[in-house]
This record gives sequence, C-alpha cells and structure tokens, in this order.
Amino acid sequence: MKDVGKKIARSFIGDEEYFKLSEDENEIIKVLREEAYHVKDCFTKFSFQAIIFATIAIGILAKAGPDIYTISLACISVVFILLTVARIGTHKYATANRIYGYELHLYRSKYSMEDPSKGWQPYMRKIGWEEAMRAWRVVQATVFEHLYFKGKLWPNYLRPRAKNEKKELKWFLPKELVETGATYHSGSYVKIMFGVLYLLAFLSTLPILFYIIQKSDFELKLEVFINKTNILPTFIFVFLLLWVVIRIFKTEARRKMLESGLLSIHSCAIMWQAVVLAHYRALKKSKLEPEGVYTNYTKHLSEEAEHLKLNIFKIHQWINDPDLLPKEDKKQSK
Repeated sequence: MKDVGKKIARSFIGDEEYFKLSEDENEIIKVLREEAYHVKDCFTKFSFQAIIFATIAIGILAKAGPDIYTISLACISVVFILLTVARIGTHKYATANRIYGYELHLYRSKYSMEDPSKGWQPYMRKIGWEEAMRAWRVVQATVFEHLYFKGKLWPNYLRPRAKNEKKELKWFLPKELVETGATYHSGSYVKIMFGVLYLLAFLSTLPILFYIIQKSDFELKLEVFINKTNILPTFIFVFLLLWVVIRIFKTEARRKMLESGLLSIHSCAIMWQAVVLAHYRALKKSKLEPEGVYTNYTKHLSEEAEHLKLNIFKIHQWINDPDLLPKEDKKQSK
C-alpha cells in the first residue's frame, strides 16, 4: 500500500520528481508565506499596542474625576478598541490560514488520483493566485453560508444540518474527526491573546461601576443602582457589559472556526482543491459560449458552487467526479 501513491503519480508523470513542487510553485509559496507572516505579525503588534493602551487608560480612569460622561466615553472607546483588535485578529488569521491551506493543497493534490472524466486533473494545479482567489470568493463563500449562520443573531455558529451530520462526514471539523484516545491541537497563541483582550475589555467597564458605587456611598443595594442619580450610569454600564459579552461570543465562535472549523488550515486545503476544480469546470463551460472564453464565467462558477454546496458532506467524491453526485438534494437544501 505504501507504493500506491507513487504508482498513481508515475502513471501520468513517470518520475519520482513529481512529488516535488515546481519552481513556480515554490516561488508562489515563498511570496504567500511572507504575506502570511506579515498579517500575523500585524495582529501581534496591534494586540500589544492595544494592551498597553488599555492598561494605561484603565489606570487613568481609576483616578478620574466625577464626570460620568467623560468616564463613559473613555470606557466605551477603550472597549471598542480592544474588541476591534480581536475582530481584526480573526480576519488576519483567516488570511494566514487560507495561504497555508493553499500550500497544503499543493502538496496534498500530488497524491490525488487522476480522473479520466470530469474530476480532478493534475494540470489544474497550474492556476494564477488571483484567478484562484476569484473563484474562492464565490465557491468558499457559498459553502460557508451553507454550513454556518451569518448575520447579527448567531453568526459563525454551525447550522443544524452541519451539527446533525454523521461524524465521519464532517471533513471540515478536524477536531471531531480525531478518534477517541487521540488529540487534535491547533495551537493556543490566538486563544491566549484573545483572552487577554477580553479580560481588559471587562476591566474597562469597571470605572463606570466604581463611579456608581462611589455616588451611592458604597452601598451595594439594588435601589442604589436605580435611583435618579445613578439611572443613566447604570444603563450605560449594563449596556456596555452586554455589548462586551455579545461581541466576545461572536469573536470566539470565529476563533474556534479558525482553529478547528471551515477556516482552519486543514479545511482550507480541502476547499482549495474543490475551488480550483470548480474554476476549471466553469471555465470549460464558458469556452462553449458563442461569445468566447469567460463569457458567463461567474454564472457557471456559481452553478458549480451550488452543486458543491448540496453535496458538501461528500466533498472528496465531488472532487473525484462531480457528475456522479446529484444536482439536487432536497434534504440538504431545506
């Protein structure tokens, strides 16, 4: 069995050099890795700057005067900056994971069997980065919204169709694919950095609470918080605290998706192969248009994305030969 991969490769290459990336592929990986490093480094710098700023601001607010409006505005500003930096971090690491996933795709697709009909072909590895990204923005986005909620209520959380699917079909959840007794570790750096940002966000709400308590002569009673003097500060404190909690839940859901979800490196690698295949199938259809190449390309790409979406739990079969899978799936399209 250990020679199966080599035999498959030799069947259409005839040389063990096939398993090595080409000079062009190595060059693009080098460029993309530099970009991935810079986006991650950017988040690290933003995080430490935000932490330093928030620490100083909290210290100043602790000694602030009796002006509730100044205190509230300062607290809200600090909280906004901290949570925005955390949100930026999810975008930065999504970019990095997409890049690392592309590199993994280039290596993994070396072992993909060549399908004689309409599935994956070795020549499909030859695609420009921007052209691949153009297809990614349609295909991956379509799959994402099929698997995860999007909007203001439950963004980044799995839909029931994904939660209730069989474990072995959840290819995009590597943590769940690991068998009992084994462990999947995606790293803890982002989790720790986000935890520090969240902690400072909570601490940044305390000056308003201290103001309320101080105005109430340090009497921690319910009626103290709802009297005429404290009703506005209390409203601001409760609103700000709820906003922090809601934003943290949303950002945490995104972080978990980056570590062990559709946006993880593992899942991005699989998605890239499907995206590239969808691109070439759409391109082939557009070539048949009377007006020439790329006519109605986006329309054909959307059709491929829709087909993949409806068969998303069979993505490996779809990559081997999409035409073997149904065009409609009433159960999944509900």
